[in-house]
Amino acid sequence: MGERQLRRLFRQHLGAAPVSVAQTRRVLLAKQLVQETRMPMAEVAMAAGFGSVRRFNETFQRLYRRPPSALRRGTAPDAAPGEGVRLMLAYRPPYDWDGMLAALAARAAPLERVEGGRWMREIEGGGAVTVEPAGRDRLAVHVSIPDITGLPGVLARVRRVFDLTADPAMIAAHLSADPALAPLVSRRPGLRLVGDWQVDDPGALMSDRLDDADERIAARAEGWRPWRAYGAAHLRTEGLGVAALIEQETRHDQAA
Repeated sequence: MGERQLRRLFRQHLGAAPVSVAQTRRVLLAKQLVQETRMPMAEVAMAAGFGSVRRFNETFQRLYRRPPSALRRGTAPDAAPGEGVRLMLAYRPPYDWDGMLAALAARAAPLERVEGGRWMREIEGGGAVTVEPAGRDRLAVHVSIPDITGLPGVLARVRRVFDLTADPAMIAAHLSADPALAPLVSRRPGLRLVGDWQVDDPGALMSDRLDDADERIAARAEGWRPWRAYGAAHLRTEGLGVAALIEQETRHDQAA
């Protein structure tokens, strides 16, 4: 994709240039760090991706008409040196947390483990991340890394692993148009897809491609786009494949 096409798509779907979107993400992370932690402002600036504390202060002054320190809440707990950063990441409910933990435990990925209702991973280069539920629509993420500038990358990977950007209502509405999938979606409305930690590996990207090349299956699953991977996941939770689903429906129709 060329630079011009990328800019056009950003303008079309987000109403802003890529640089502006990146700036907004930095500001939102910095604001969250200011409000949810007791990190020094210099560390907040570095962790959020600002090139300097001066630019960090100027940006906040321009956007919020006050310095970053004025946004600090008194409820954030003091962290001991070396304890790391604890933040909340939001998602759209419902969320099948038990199903997600079971899937993570089953894949037995290197450096990962599920223990006591939490997911934990050692980070290459040092450090660790722990994720656990923290209410109806949030996950608590505890990150301990030697270089705080790596925080945005860690949080992006956590969002990917736990599929936090999914819109379950939209996915359910789309998949439920298929009468065979509707009852499965109703039983597991918060089903999410487990993402891979290694987002720099193109082969690890979530895909809606299906392994079975049968034409009947491809035609049926075409109606699930762009949520084919979720449709397949619902079938797997019921111990069904797309081919088995079609055969099951065929037998039902013949009996009727």
